[in-house]
Amino acid sequence: MKKFLSAILVSAAFFATTASAQFNASQSSAQLQVEITAQVAAGKSLADIAKAALAAGVDAGSLTSAMLATGASGRAVIGAVIGAGGNATSVINAALDAGVPTAVVRSAALAAGVAPNMVNTLLASAESTSPFKSTPGPTGTTGTAGSGGAGGGSASIR
Repeated sequence: MKKFLSAILVSAAFFATTASAQFNASQSSAQLQVEITAQVAAGKSLADIAKAALAAGVDAGSLTSAMLATGASGRAVIGAVIGAGGNATSVINAALDAGVPTAVVRSAALAAGVAPNMVNTLLASAESTSPFKSTPGPTGTTGTAGSGGAGGGSASIR
């Protein structure tokens, strides 16, 4: 009987371990998204997920991008990853790269405890290197760099 109970306990421990999502530093973005989605479905908070992922060596920027790709809100992701000890520069840059509005990034980073001067410096730096920043046009008006013209079609050799 003791052997039977031991076998059940070992089996339960094995299944409990394999059923829980695991993070590691070498996971691709798609793999991170699957793990994040599984943990959210299991009822874990973004903060708990961020702590586990960062403890496993996942890069804060990669984690931020993956969390945002699962549909989590920018404000919640930034707060969770920075709150779990993620590098603020990596988190802010990843959020901006994912299209989180600057105002959301600013307020979430400040709420997570990032120093205001650091947030302002990072946002100013991101704006100055963005390919989509406003630039003066030939008549002095501003436009968006990188906004392509209308049209389409393709060239073909016949």
